[in-house]
Amino acid sequence: MRRARRTAVTFTWIGLALALSACTGQQAAGRAVELATLNDSGVTGSAVLTDLGDGRTRVEVDVDPAGHPDMPAHIHPGTCVNLVPQPRYPLQNVIDGVSTTELEVTLEELFAGDLALNLHFSPEDFGTYTACADLNP
Repeated sequence: MRRARRTAVTFTWIGLALALSACTGQQAAGRAVELATLNDSGVTGSAVLTDLGDGRTRVEVDVDPAGHPDMPAHIHPGTCVNLVPQPRYPLQNVIDGVSTTELEVTLEELFAGDLALNLHFSPEDFGTYTACADLNP
C-alpha cells in the first residue's frame, strides 16, 4: 500500500514538473511589442508573437478601447515611420479589441528587421492607421 501511494505521489510531481516546464517554455518563446497610437486614434495595446514550432508563429493582438470598430491588421514591410502600404502578412481583423492569427513564418523571420505590425481604422478606411509597432531585432 505504501509503495502504491509513493508511486502515485511521484507521478503527480513528474506531471506537475512537466506542466510547469511546458508553460515556461511557451513564455520564453514569445515576444511582446507595444502598439503606439497613430493619428490621434486613442488606440493603445500590445501584440504577443509566439513561436509555435514547425515554422509557425501565433500573433495575438489586444487593444483598448475594445469597442473600437472592426480594425484590419497586417504585418507590413518597413517601419511605423516608413510603412510599405502592401502588407506582407495579413492578420485577423481586431474585433472587440482582440485578434489571433497563426502565420506560416518563424518568429525569427518576423523579428529579423524591417517589418511593422499595423492596424487600420476600418475595412472602409485603410488609409487611416490607428496603431503600429515595429518588429525590431
